[in-house]
Amino acid sequence: MNCPSCTKANADGVSFCEFCGADLRPRTTPNSEPAAARPTPSAAEVAQMGKSLLGSLSLGEKFVGAGTVAAVLGFFLPWISTPELGALSGLLGQMGAADLNHISLSGVDLAKFVGAVYLILLAAIGAGVLFYFSRKSATPRKLLMNGFLVMIGSLCGPGFIATLLFVPMVQSVSGMGLWLLGLGFCSIAAGGLISIAALGKNAR
Repeated sequence: MNCPSCTKANADGVSFCEFCGADLRPRTTPNSEPAAARPTPSAAEVAQMGKSLLGSLSLGEKFVGAGTVAAVLGFFLPWISTPELGALSGLLGQMGAADLNHISLSGVDLAKFVGAVYLILLAAIGAGVLFYFSRKSATPRKLLMNGFLVMIGSLCGPGFIATLLFVPMVQSVSGMGLWLLGLGFCSIAAGGLISIAALGKNAR
């Protein structure tokens, strides 16, 4: 074998170079093991890990987690999806929609015209961040974070649901995205309230 330092040929199996003394022993890192020795988890093991994670969450945390996922998904799903636009046709015509026979607009599409719509997505992501950090926080900080979750959910959720239930024009054109947003933010607020109630009960 050739020495990597001086490139001179050495007999096989020597530990040090016969010419320059360089170390020729194979270098291994501690705790190193071949990639083949690390088996990939099976579907059953992944399912078991998911089950353990869900089992470790409190009821309030489950509401917040599910609400966050629903709200983020709802932002990207259609908010308006209908073949009959009715009173919205004039507004959408001003927004540059060419095909008014059928239209499907998500939060991303609407944000191109009104950038403030992205604040809804940021609120959902912020709820997810608070959910993540509150899980391992001390009780006073956890109470504060859950208070913020209630505020975030209350700012968006009830307004969306009330509009969907009581405004006929919105009912006729609403898509799945609006429903997921409303229910998701309401779930975030409910989860925050449940967690605050549980923390208050444990503190007594």
